[in-house]
Amino acid sequence: MWTIPEDKSRLGVYAKNAKKAAMFQVGIGIIGIAYPLMMGKLTITFLSLLFLASGLALGYFTYITKSKDVVVIRKSILLILLAFMMNLSGLIGILTLGALLGIYFFGEAIINTQLSKHIKHDASKYWLIAALVALLIGIFVLAFLPHHMVFLLGTFISVTYFFNALALYKTAQVFETM
Repeated sequence: MWTIPEDKSRLGVYAKNAKKAAMFQVGIGIIGIAYPLMMGKLTITFLSLLFLASGLALGYFTYITKSKDVVVIRKSILLILLAFMMNLSGLIGILTLGALLGIYFFGEAIINTQLSKHIKHDASKYWLIAALVALLIGIFVLAFLPHHMVFLLGTFISVTYFFNALALYKTAQVFETM
């Protein structure tokens, strides 16, 4: 929960900048909703750049510490190769992202199922429902993996941007009135 500071003079500056950021996010969200394939491909490119940066950083720190650990060196090389492969072939990027999302949702289903077994009150059925929903989303992700994944990824990210922007804009309005 946010606590409102005693000195409210800075809230106006925050509100003004938050509204600008919200309008920028609304623009990105609308463009992404109109062109979901472009948004999906940009997301894959961004993730591949994160893999590249982490592979280079891991390799650099392995080098400066004069570590001879073969596993770390292999991991660094693997991350760099994966980054290049994600950019060279969109299918590899989609498969990588889909596999990560599938693993996440199946893990979420397992954890929620375990929580529903350990909780001894009425909320346990809601955890079980949450596990079922996560399982269904995981199956959905894997069923539509290579064919529609970029489109779905772009759509989901764009809709998320749009609604986050609306929430940010409303927050800025609240802070302006303080």
